[in-house]
Amino acid sequence: MSDLSARLDALTPEQRRQLSAGLRARRAEQQRGPAELSEKLRRSLYFFASADHADAASYYAFVLEASAAADAAGQHAVWFPERHFVEFGGFSPNPSVLAAAVAARTSTIRIRAGSVAAPLHHAARVAEEWAVVDGLSGGRVGLSFGSGWHPDDFALARADYQDRREVTGRTIEDIRALWRGETLPYPSTAGTTTQVLTRPRPVQPELPVWLTATGTPQTFVTAATAGYGVATALLGQTMPALRENIARYRQAWQDAGHPGEGDVVVMAHAYVSDRPDLEDFLRPAMHSYLRSFRNQTGSSDELVLLENAYLDFLTGPSLLGSPAKARSVLADLAEAGADEVGCLIDFGLPAADVLKALPALFHLGVPAVERTA
Repeated sequence: MSDLSARLDALTPEQRRQLSAGLRARRAEQQRGPAELSEKLRRSLYFFASADHADAASYYAFVLEASAAADAAGQHAVWFPERHFVEFGGFSPNPSVLAAAVAARTSTIRIRAGSVAAPLHHAARVAEEWAVVDGLSGGRVGLSFGSGWHPDDFALARADYQDRREVTGRTIEDIRALWRGETLPYPSTAGTTTQVLTRPRPVQPELPVWLTATGTPQTFVTAATAGYGVATALLGQTMPALRENIARYRQAWQDAGHPGEGDVVVMAHAYVSDRPDLEDFLRPAMHSYLRSFRNQTGSSDELVLLENAYLDFLTGPSLLGSPAKARSVLADLAEAGADEVGCLIDFGLPAADVLKALPALFHLGVPAVERTA
């Protein structure tokens, strides 16, 4: 723990309230009033927990129960990350395995990878694993791809770290071709070339694909040019920046001559409740989550005051807070051009509290209109 974190943890309740009040006052002029919620904004659950706040068995039981509840409530999708060797995201080193378990427990909800680190895997293996999930789910699979989180991840890779973006593009296209039933040649370490046709055949003739974007404008353009959806997040990206990136994506999509408008999924932290102690209830989990996130992405505590960052989430563009506040943020996301919001629910709160609060999240505003993506 840093000196800054220690000082924050040592504050008395009254000092915390004073600090919170001061920071909220400075942000008050930035807050927008409630707006009408768009009926077109799909809603999903997103999972990306740090592996230091629960044991594996309890966490997976929570994921299965939350996914089943989302399925019963008519939510659009569940999203699972890929992460290696560290606590942040460490419950999901292979999203296809967790997705297969969810497929067996659900009926209609779509099952997404968010995201597969393409340079770390052979295209044939990705196509095979997710074809199994597509079969188990009756054709509910979709994959978002990324180029890898950290150089240490590339202990698993065949390709050089420096070539990761180019390799990502090639791997995605190979996976799409294999998914369609095409045969591709691959060299073997036995000195031969193998003509690969993957099995089993998936249910869907075409694989729904997104590209994961942290907020870099070029990634939005790259996704649109290739004809992919884009999966991004409000973590580390302001609402104005998101709006600009979505506009870039739509323009690049149009310039590339693709039909339609593409698809944009935005992850946002979510816990909807009117409980009077909400700020204090959320604080420990959000402090721990933000500290873990900053550590794993290489940022230093000096760049972001944890309490400041927490209150940015609580009072700003997240689904943390009252139903009225969450509806306002959903409306802002719809106005910014998002097609779907992925509600990140596993950021360290007790599982029982999260599950109890899910109905409030599921029933915000009007029901989402079903989309084909």
